[in-house]
Amino acid sequence: MSYHLAQSAKEPVRAAQYLRMSSENQRYSTENQENAIAEYALQHGYEIIASYVDAGKSGLSLRGRDALRELLSDALGSKRLFDTILVLDVSRWGRFQNPDQAAHYEFLCRQAGVSVVYCAEPFGEDVAPVTTIVKHLKRVMAGEYSRELSDKLARAKRQQAALGFRQGSRVLYGFRRVLVDAARNPKQNLRDGERKALSNDKVIVVPGPSEELEVIRRIFRMYVEDELSIASIARFFADQSIRGLANSYLTPAIIRRILSSELCIGRMTYNRTVHRLQNPVTKTPETAWTRFAAFEPIVPLALYNNAQERLAKQRRWDKEAIKVALQKLLAREGYLNQKLIENAKDAPSADTVAAHFGSLYAAYEAVGYCPPPVSPFGNNGKHWSKKAILTGLRKLHASHGYITNRLIDRCNYLPSDNYIRRHFGSIADALREVGLPVVAHSEVQKRSWNRRKTAGCDEYYHGVRWTDARLLRALRQLEQQFGYTSANLIDQNGSTPKSGYYVKRFGSLAKARKLAKLPSRSHSELTFAACKRRKEGTLIRRQWQESKRVSVLRYRSEDVLRGLRALARREGKITIALIDDEPSLPAATTVIHHFGSISRAYRLAGLVRLPGWPLRHGLPGTRYPRSSSGPKSNM
Repeated sequence: MSYHLAQSAKEPVRAAQYLRMSSENQRYSTENQENAIAEYALQHGYEIIASYVDAGKSGLSLRGRDALRELLSDALGSKRLFDTILVLDVSRWGRFQNPDQAAHYEFLCRQAGVSVVYCAEPFGEDVAPVTTIVKHLKRVMAGEYSRELSDKLARAKRQQAALGFRQGSRVLYGFRRVLVDAARNPKQNLRDGERKALSNDKVIVVPGPSEELEVIRRIFRMYVEDELSIASIARFFADQSIRGLANSYLTPAIIRRILSSELCIGRMTYNRTVHRLQNPVTKTPETAWTRFAAFEPIVPLALYNNAQERLAKQRRWDKEAIKVALQKLLAREGYLNQKLIENAKDAPSADTVAAHFGSLYAAYEAVGYCPPPVSPFGNNGKHWSKKAILTGLRKLHASHGYITNRLIDRCNYLPSDNYIRRHFGSIADALREVGLPVVAHSEVQKRSWNRRKTAGCDEYYHGVRWTDARLLRALRQLEQQFGYTSANLIDQNGSTPKSGYYVKRFGSLAKARKLAKLPSRSHSELTFAACKRRKEGTLIRRQWQESKRVSVLRYRSEDVLRGLRALARREGKITIALIDDEPSLPAATTVIHHFGSISRAYRLAGLVRLPGWPLRHGLPGTRYPRSSSGPKSNM
């Protein structure tokens, strides 16, 4: 096609405009770009039919520039709506460090028959060889501008850091950022994410509350003197409900940052890593760091140095190094298990091993170790033969007529479902081998719903009891208020359970409407009504994220705790499965939502972990009930 079509054609050429603004200069605001492009389009016969805007996006690469990605996709598509792309200048197209990258994207558009026109450049629509050379120089200059600006900003930040001013909007736990004027007089504390508004103002770092500083000292003592691991320290503070910034837990990553930060000895450090022009983060040599003595040390210098020595001894593990460590441990001890790996000082943690190999058993296989056939969890260390498991499955099916994971876990003459799955591949494979029918997951779920409905425990939704009559009455009220009912309306009206709850209770929304004696509508009628609401602007669209509205638990806390104690007294233990099956209690998820965690609800109810039974809780002094056949053992 001719690139001078705009001047010769009678009808205007369809064009799409691309606008990009970064935080570097306000003169490149999207409004200014749009006005300049509109003026150029009017003078040269273009009709702008689409706009693609990347606001606040860097032009260094295609990363994060969703509008440009969409523009290129539409330009290369078979059914595009425009023939020209209008851009203010070469730098708005991008400040790529490799000028050929910008040329490549432009070449793809031109090859697809879409011209790229730079409205504020002297060459405009010209594609002569001289213009190509000038355009390439412009691309090089745009990339060079970003590189020079990055160097200037980095140098300025190092100078400010050398004067003791904080660079960045985040700070370590136990410390606070304070906004000061040019004379270092404090003005106000800055919260996480807040920045200064005036260029004359500066930011310094000061120690935080005394209780947080004591936590920092305790972390160093536990790590150096008690020789605890970082993960163990994080678990300890989580159990103590000690929270960090933004009310979040002190994770192992935060603990590691605290142990390695020189703020703990009163010294601000800058330029430890470099991340410029969207390149990967690289570490700088210690000679290039910028340090400033800001305040008195929080922890003794000797304690801090000892922590750095221990951190330096820690290594990053790969598969080969883990295999060597496990082989040494196996040669020394003669066996491997999770506890042995965790206690070994010359081997990584069990979590690290599992993360690299997929599981501990895969790691055992990689080093040539075959563990004994003993379940590692939930079966009291007893060996279960294949014959005993198959016999137990037949007995369980004969007594209930079906088999589920929950039934297996609650059965006293069978191991856990995880044990069966590990030895047979799956529960379905075990059932096939024993000659029992394998029921589809949907059928299992349907049977579970029917059992809960029969027991009456499924009438509760977020702690509120919803009988069939109440659900149908709410459906009729929605019909009277809005004139229709749909899944999106039920999900978002805020006064009824979700549509999935209706489907779970009645089988489908159509059956629920029929039971509510609402007029039946065909699929075409529903579609036509939805299209009409879309035109009127009253259509309720689907929300992909759950609402942040917190449902209120209508049970009193003391009633729930009393019910938990009664359930534990009757069953001899308490589990999430038992709570879900109990009609007089809300669902376990509702209990967790109300109390924060199921373990906290157990503690408030006075329940304790039963000895010898992992994840089993009950009243103090009680023992887990055994069946008449005795404890789990070989049959």
